[in-house]
Amino acid sequence: MKRSARIAAGLIALALCTACAEAPSSVTDVSTGGEVQSSASESAAEQSPEEAQTELKVYFSCESGFYDSPIELEMSCPAYPDGKIFYTTDGSTPDANSTPYTEKITLKNRKADPNVLAAQTGTSAGGDYIPKKKVDKANIIRAVVILPDGTTSEIASKTYFIGLDREKKYGSVPVISLMTDFENLYDHEKGIYILGQSLDNWLAEDPENKNKEPWEREGNYSQRGREWERPVAFELITADGSEGISQDMGMRIMGAASRSATQKSLRLIAREDYGKKNVKYPLIPDNMRSDGTGEVEKYKSFVLRNGGNDCDYAKLRDPLFQQFSSGRRFETQQFAPCVVYLNGEYWGMYTLVEDYSDNYIENNYGIDNKNVVIIKRGEIEEGEEADISLYHDMFDFITSNDMSIPENYAKAEEMLDMGSYADYCALNFYIHNYDSIFKDNNWRMWRVRTPDSTSDKADGKWRMMVYDTDYSAGIYDGGRFGDDNISPVLNGTDKLWEKSSDEEETDETVRLPADMFRSLMANGDFRRELIISLCDIRNYDFEGTAAVDEVVRQYEVYGKLVPPTFDRFGPEWLTWNTDKYYEQKIGELANFLDGRYNKFPEIMQKAFGLGDIANAEISVSGNGFVTVNNTPLPSDRVSKGKYFTDYTVTVRAEAGDGAVFKEWKCTGCTVSDSTSPEAEISFTGDFAVEAVFE
Repeated sequence: MKRSARIAAGLIALALCTACAEAPSSVTDVSTGGEVQSSASESAAEQSPEEAQTELKVYFSCESGFYDSPIELEMSCPAYPDGKIFYTTDGSTPDANSTPYTEKITLKNRKADPNVLAAQTGTSAGGDYIPKKKVDKANIIRAVVILPDGTTSEIASKTYFIGLDREKKYGSVPVISLMTDFENLYDHEKGIYILGQSLDNWLAEDPENKNKEPWEREGNYSQRGREWERPVAFELITADGSEGISQDMGMRIMGAASRSATQKSLRLIAREDYGKKNVKYPLIPDNMRSDGTGEVEKYKSFVLRNGGNDCDYAKLRDPLFQQFSSGRRFETQQFAPCVVYLNGEYWGMYTLVEDYSDNYIENNYGIDNKNVVIIKRGEIEEGEEADISLYHDMFDFITSNDMSIPENYAKAEEMLDMGSYADYCALNFYIHNYDSIFKDNNWRMWRVRTPDSTSDKADGKWRMMVYDTDYSAGIYDGGRFGDDNISPVLNGTDKLWEKSSDEEETDETVRLPADMFRSLMANGDFRRELIISLCDIRNYDFEGTAAVDEVVRQYEVYGKLVPPTFDRFGPEWLTWNTDKYYEQKIGELANFLDGRYNKFPEIMQKAFGLGDIANAEISVSGNGFVTVNNTPLPSDRVSKGKYFTDYTVTVRAEAGDGAVFKEWKCTGCTVSDSTSPEAEISFTGDFAVEAVFE
């Protein structure tokens, strides 16, 4: 093409960019008819005229987003006017057999269109749930340029919401659009969203399988690994209605028993095979690196989570509990609520979650991901097959030796970060996690294979990673909070694992995490570490009033998003008002948090055989901060908690800018050194401590 022709093509591209409006700040619902919107859009002009002259790509006259009335969409490839554009509107991959683009397309509100994906059956062994009404829909366009010689451009994908009141429906959360071939989801043999051929094969292997519970049944959606990953176009549209990021990725079904739910969790993975090996975008606002050196700037993968066990209830437990405990000595995942559309159909509320992997460790600590080992439920998740010996060596040493002997415990400390492990066990006890490490489920730990100096966490010790805490907090019993779930683990009366009568005998050693926990409890230092951690988690992370207030605050966001999700996906037994139902489930969660806070000291006292309970007040005078044990406290108020007279409390003072620490003032207690920034507090009853700064 001559230079003059290319310049002219570039000017045409710029003209097209002025054909559509930016997403409006207020939206009015429209019917499938109506006046076509036509005003300026700056966001489509992503490249300079010079770049547009040489790019083999589809240019859209309107950017993805929300529009209050129908729009006219034009597509072009300015640099190659002899190329032909082909497009699809159902999420499928465009090719030369797709619809040829010949003239501008009018995009309208699709509320009258029939459901397609939402009408599919065979998505759950528990029975099909088909929504009673037509779901909200977006216009999706996927387009490709094909040159006369057969050269093709990358596929471009856009999403347009016409006449949907974004703020009213979704508030301040992002909207994610996923686009993929229908067959990738619902084909009998390769569709990842259905029971499909895998169920047929599973039933053929053993006819008795038909008697198993729905969540136990095999289906296509139960399968794992790269073989069951499907390509998907991913778009995130921000809270202001504009496109945040668009990228091709891989998609898998995610989760354990929750795979059988109609609304399934989805794992999205960036790969060079799809175009880019990372997502370089702040997917989760204010997600700080675990090493505290800044914000997480890229993601290899992430999860759109349905709520796990909590998917038909509050949908809030896991994000809430990880948020509360994010300052502890274990890894927690960061979350952000979002709304998802799949092939243009409303797919409900999800939480966008960090995905644990070797890349997660690299992105959070700067540790080479090839040096990372992650164990999940006793098996290698990341690393090399031989790395399992690192875990076995640690487990076998702790369970085969008397941990009350200081030398043995010291060696165990070289292999396991005791603070991380104690905090992790304490969290699971406090939230009454029915499906936790003590049941040999939902636990992960990580370490580097070869210690190095890249990070203080690259020392070769195992550390814990929190995930999937949904089966907790009285989820199935109305929020019952007073149960002692500690004693059965301490004395081993809780049946953690039993070999079924038809299970074959093997030489494989069964390593139950609860056995390691009980062995460590023989050591007085670990026992103190655990009990103090339990107190601190109760006193500060889950402080009664603050915890309930946070549930109420989250309800203001989730209360707008969850009931419509129930309307779309069920549960099938929910036949009454979904708003009232969700309000009840939130109330049960708040009731558990309030009741657990009040009852837990007595539960601890009985389970561990502890002495008197003492009320503690810790405050700051002047410009400074106090850390109690391992918990930084707010300096703007008196912090209150309960401790046991069996153990001292450690306090550390840190002066603010221009200030110096002066002394500890104590009432009802004894301080080891009143002028030292770090001191031990001994007490026989209620006490108060004040850090004084000058």
